[in-house]
Amino acid sequence: AGSFQEAGVIQQAYNLNFPLHVVPASCAQCPAWSAFSVSSPAIVLETVKQAGAGAEDRPEAVVVRLYEAHGSTVTAWLQTSLPVKEAML
Repeated sequence: AGSFQEAGVIQQAYNLNFPLHVVPASCAQCPAWSAFSVSSPAIVLETVKQAGAGAEDRPEAVVVRLYEAHGSTVTAWLQTSLPVKEAML
């Protein structure tokens, strides 16, 4: 028997509780696209939302919320296909 990390329990729980909803597209051959990807399965990208109070001068700003789900220390990369002008931790 393996660990919950090896079994992918966190990802399976998200798949169950937050299923993807398919939206038909008019393009017959639309390319696959992802706004964000994370390099470690221990990191969960939980929230992507428009920035709120304090970002009135940057209406295009977004907040990306991640957390470490395996109870460990991990180094990971967050990659995006969106144009980034500035990033803050």
